[in-house]
Parts: sequence; C-alpha cells; structure tokens
Amino acid sequence: MKKGKLENLLEILMKKSKSGETERYLRADPGVAEALSKGILAPFLGRGEDLAVLALAAIGQAERIFSPPGERPSERQAQELIARLGKIDRFYAPLGGVVGYHHTFLQLLGTPRSSPPRLTAPPLLDVEKEGVDEGIEALEELAEIYPIGGLGVRLNLTSESGESLPVAMLPFAGRSLLEGLIRDVEAREHLFFRKMGRKITIPIAIMTSLAKRNNDQIEMLFEQKGWFGRDKESIRIFSQPSVPVISKQGEWVLEAPYELKLAPGGHGALWRTALDEGIFDWFQALGKKRLLVRQINNPIGGIDRGLLSLVGIGKREKKTFGFASCPRLPGAAEGALVIKNEASQPVIGNVEYTELNLEECSFPANTNILYASIERLLPVIESRPLPGLMVNLKESEGGRLESMMQNISDALDASDVFVTHAARRRTLSVAKLRFEAGKNELETPESAFYDLLYNGYELARECGVTLDPFCSFEAYLKAGPSHLFLYHPALGPLFSEIASKIRGGKWHSGCEVELEVAELDFEEVEIEGSLRVLAQAPLTSRCTLKQVKVRNEGIDRKKTRKYWDGSIERKEALTIILEEGASFYAENQVFEGGKILRVRAGEDRIFV
Repeated sequence: MKKGKLENLLEILMKKSKSGETERYLRADPGVAEALSKGILAPFLGRGEDLAVLALAAIGQAERIFSPPGERPSERQAQELIARLGKIDRFYAPLGGVVGYHHTFLQLLGTPRSSPPRLTAPPLLDVEKEGVDEGIEALEELAEIYPIGGLGVRLNLTSESGESLPVAMLPFAGRSLLEGLIRDVEAREHLFFRKMGRKITIPIAIMTSLAKRNNDQIEMLFEQKGWFGRDKESIRIFSQPSVPVISKQGEWVLEAPYELKLAPGGHGALWRTALDEGIFDWFQALGKKRLLVRQINNPIGGIDRGLLSLVGIGKREKKTFGFASCPRLPGAAEGALVIKNEASQPVIGNVEYTELNLEECSFPANTNILYASIERLLPVIESRPLPGLMVNLKESEGGRLESMMQNISDALDASDVFVTHAARRRTLSVAKLRFEAGKNELETPESAFYDLLYNGYELARECGVTLDPFCSFEAYLKAGPSHLFLYHPALGPLFSEIASKIRGGKWHSGCEVELEVAELDFEEVEIEGSLRVLAQAPLTSRCTLKQVKVRNEGIDRKKTRKYWDGSIERKEALTIILEEGASFYAENQVFEGGKILRVRAGEDRIFV
C-alpha cells in the first residue's frame, strides 16, 4: 500500500468512533472488497475479530496472510490467527490498531535518525546524603514490578534438552537472578520490621513474555521454589504482548502458514499491559502508592542505600517519576539520563547510547531502576501508553515495533522528575552476555560477580575487618577472588546496619565468608579458610561469634572453575546450619578443620 493511502486510511479509522462505522468503511475499501469477493476472508470472519481481519486486508496483507498458495486453514489455525490479530489490534488501539502498528513501523523505518535535541546534564541527588529514612518509612506504601521477559540467548542459557531459558533463571551466586530480586524485597521488609515494629508485605508484579515458553517457565520456577516462601497472593505474573515482525519491504512475516511471526514488544509494554491487566488497581486496593521498577539482569541494584534513597526522595519531594543513575562506563551499551531541551518544554529522560557522541559521555547512566507515584503516573500512562516507540531490526526477516519503559518520563515536565546518583559498583553491573576471554568483559556474569565481591570487600572494611587489598579483575579470572564475602541481603541491606553486626576481626587472604542469616553478632572474628552460616529460615535464626578463630583449608581453587554461579568446591569449611528459629553462640573458641555444626529448630547451641 502506498504511503499516502495508508496515512489516509489511518486518519479516517482514528476518526471513526463506532465499530459499525469502522467496519462499513473497511468493507468499502477496494482491497478489502476484492479479498471479500474472492472469499479469502470468509474462514476468518464471524469469529469476533472482524475489524482486525478487515484491517489486515486493508493494508494489503490479505493474500499473504489469509490465502497462502495451496493451503486451506484448519479450524485451529483460523481460530489462533484471529485471536492473535485481535490482541494486536486492541493493544495498539492508541496507534490505530493493526493499521496503526503497520503505519508506525513503516514511518519509523523510513525516518532518518535525527540528532537529539540540545542536551544538558540533569541535577543529581546523592544517595549517600539523603532519602534513606524516608525510604524506609515509604516501604509500607511500596509495590514493585519486574520486567523479566528476556531470554538468555546471549548467555547461551539453555536447559539440558537445549531449550532456551529466561535470563531470570540464570544461576548467580548460587541461586537464580529472580530469587536474588525476591531476597532483596525480603530484606527491605525485614528492615522495615526492625525499624518500625510492623510486618509488611510488598506486592510484586512480574512481566514475562510469551516467546519460547518464557511465561510458562517463570511460573514453573515459582511453583518449584514454593513461591520463594512468599504468599502466592502477593505475586502476580502477566505477559507482555507479542507483536508482528514486518519485513523492510512492509510485508508481515509468517512463521508457518496462517501463523504470524511474533516477537516481544519491549519493556515499554509494561505500562499499558499492567493497566489492562489490573495490576495498578490491585496495588491501589492494597493501599500502595509508590512503585519501584527493576530489571532482572542487574543483581547488585539492591545493595546498600540506592533503592531506599530513590523511593524516599520520591516520597519526600512528591515527584511523579524518578531514575536511579550512576557514572556511565565507556564501551557499555547503556543510555544516558539528560535534560532534553525541546521546543515545548524541557524533559528529563533517557537518550540511547547509539545517539550519543564522545562529548556527551559524561552524562549519568540510565540503570532502568525507576520510581513512580502510582496515582500521579496513571493519567500519564492513559495518555501515552506506548512510550519510546522505535523499530528493532534484530530479527533476520525484518523487525518489529518496540517500546521503551523509561521514556514515559518524556510526557512529564522536568520539574516532576528527579535523578538519584550513586557509585556505579553499588548500582549497576549487568549479566547479559556470555564471557569470552580476550573479547569482552563488560556486562557478563563474571564482571557482575566481581563487582558483587568487591562490594563485599568494601563492606568488610567498613565493618573494621582487617584484610588484604582486593585483587584485580584479571587476577580474579586467573586464580579466583582474593576474598569471597556473600550474605543474605536481610543482614542489612544498609551497610551501616551490617557494620553494627560485624565489628572488627581479621579475614585472611583467600578466605570465604557466607552469612545466610539476618540476625548476627560478630566481634573480632578471625577467619582463615571457609566459614558458612546457613540458616534455613534466615529471618528467624541468630548467630553470635565473639573472639572466635576459624582455621581450615577452605576453597579448592584447583577444582573450582567458576565462582559466579555458586559451583564452588571446598577442601574444608566450618559450616553452621541453623534450622528455623535456631541460635548459635560461641565465644573465645578456635574451630579447626572441616566441621558441620547443626542446630535444630528452636534450639540454642553454646560454645564458651
């Protein structure tokens, strides 16, 4: 269809207010009338999605989609095709449905990339100086959304049968990335309880995709893990729509006869999909006023103060929207947060890395950690439900429309948006690419785990622990980390909280310290080798060590090939296993060699 005719068709369809008027107009279209006269559309009409079928014929796709050579549709094929078309037509109704999706794709495909408007740096709020106390108070009003629909193709993440697995299932530090996000929520709930004396439950909405059984696999993971110990009713899973792939010549691509080739429509679909699925109604019915959005592939985003400050500043300043930022890293494929000085009004938002030049690399990084006031953002979502539309041409046959969730801020005045800023290592380190020696280091599980351990090293120093300087990334790849300190985030998550629980001591080079417990009292503990405190219910148990020495052979560095996924081999370790409600106390003791000390549920074990 010629560009002018397509634009006229879309303009008229957008003006038609009643479905009857729209259908009469579409049936009168010459291309549609011809398809009707040939009987091409007959097997697909009268099934409840006539407008979508007629619209596809109106943009010249009837013979290609509805009448492939030598084929007749089965009942199942016809029903599935029109069901998919109907979903596409309704989801893209703000653009004009099927016709609007097609027109927008061709329009963006043929539009040269323009230079971004004049850019300046946004004001930054330092998380080290403000927001935490307000953030803790705001947790009672908080809900969270995680867009986790990505597949781990670039990580070579597959099942034993070769099936592609979601990035959410990537093993990292001994558990899936998804479990890591849930543990961060658990930590914030526990911190609120300790500070405010009340228990809260933060509701979580998970946006998956329908590609390669992504949604089914995520639901299966939740079931297998018993919903990670959370009330099933506090978690809702919904899927972003799959959208049509269109060739550069403007033809809709088929996977097989009568089967559209579909691909995820981008994380920007979060806003409209959550609205359509009643997620915001659910949040508001629970009394939740504030929203935190995190992506799945950034396992360090919950460390220390960053998330609490973001939420706290948003509450205090009564802002509609906020970004968490950090310094940009040269060479990383990440956008920048800027003030776009457009003609109408300045806005604070993201500019993709492909649009930046060298002079603009000093702008802070967009981390896709977002804050929103639910009540204030809802009218914005309704007026701009598909922000940041762009053409993604990564499909071999063509591309699809993709929406970017952070671009919702482009509909807001700059005065209603804020940006927090923190150290990069405590804010952003993603795991989305398979590590290849000598080729790439950034955005790999290896680099994310190194950053996680370096944070642990800095935390140990803040706790007054004596230990050698942390090794370089190159040395870590060659021989493993110089120290390995992992802990349940409910130990803090604030470093200041953890520093009140670990006071002094000495950790020898090569040691491993794993603390899977929230309530801890360590004073002048010396560790040479491996110490593991493993609570089966980390929030209900307690471990106290004072003037204790731990000596064993620790990690077997010859047998341990990977550290980041948790597959660590040990020669010896002191392992303290605490069943639910158990307590362990030791003072002025030396524990030598490999030992497993188990404390049964509700019991105390004391060494003095």
